[in-house]
Amino acid sequence: MVGILFIVALILAWPTFGLSLVAWFVLAWFKARQKVAGINRREELKTVIEPLFQERFSDFFYALDMPTAFDEELTEQEAHQCGRHVLNYLAHNPSEAAIFMKGLEKWRTKGSPTLCDPVTAASDEKNLNAKGEIHLTSYRAVEAVMTNNAGLRCFSKISLPQVALNRSTLEVNLFSRPG
Repeated sequence: MVGILFIVALILAWPTFGLSLVAWFVLAWFKARQKVAGINRREELKTVIEPLFQERFSDFFYALDMPTAFDEELTEQEAHQCGRHVLNYLAHNPSEAAIFMKGLEKWRTKGSPTLCDPVTAASDEKNLNAKGEIHLTSYRAVEAVMTNNAGLRCFSKISLPQVALNRSTLEVNLFSRPG
């Protein structure tokens, strides 16, 4: 008797269970497509931003004048890796990349058909005491990367509390400006 009830229950449950499996496969397929589309968008954005750096990632990171702990100097390799992490952050965050590109547009030489390169833009922001979009997005990138990847050796000499303070000060200054 128990065996017959089990077989009846299995036959009655199969259509519902089968539909659940089909629905699960359909949802998994759509989710995979969305993930692939997101990866493609990031790679596309990276191919737009990366050539602007002209492989000068260490020069860019040095131009940012990032605060270091105990006034330690970053090596060329560390600065290069940090600069690449900033690029990857921008590629994974389109809204931040748009702000970064706005900063490059701001520092474009008048009449030039191309954007300002990131090294020149970062240097000009620092040297002219006009820190803006380039520094803001870079501070956000460094803060996010250091917070989410505590073991990265290339950032070991960077002072995270000072980066966070610089970022918040810059946000207040940028977003409280008229116009």
